[in-house]
Amino acid sequence: MSLTSAIIIVLALIGRVPCRAQITQDALAPAIEGEKMNLSCSHSSITTNENVIWYRQFPNQGPRFIVTGYSGEFNSTDPAGILHVPKDRKSNVFTLAKVTQADAAVYYCALRDTVRQHGDATVQ
Repeated sequence: MSLTSAIIIVLALIGRVPCRAQITQDALAPAIEGEKMNLSCSHSSITTNENVIWYRQFPNQGPRFIVTGYSGEFNSTDPAGILHVPKDRKSNVFTLAKVTQADAAVYYCALRDTVRQHGDATVQ
């Protein structure tokens, strides 16, 4: 394997800030160009109102949305991949279909509450 075919994916730990959910993911994920790659994230305290979200951030840019899902499988197009959230929703795996050097970035796993307060009403 040459240096040009090795890609390092950096995963950010979002669960370290005060919030309801504790999110854990690996800090680094080495990958081989042209192969698929699994990025895993655990969140055992997820609530029924929260969706799983993945973002990626390139150097000197803000985070970009990749994919979101509640339970099941959800496709992403940029980058090409699949988010799998099992029925118990305590973890998830985002699989990059075919890693390229253009995928080298920081990847964030996050949770978002699907219920919003709007005035006196709750909106979901």
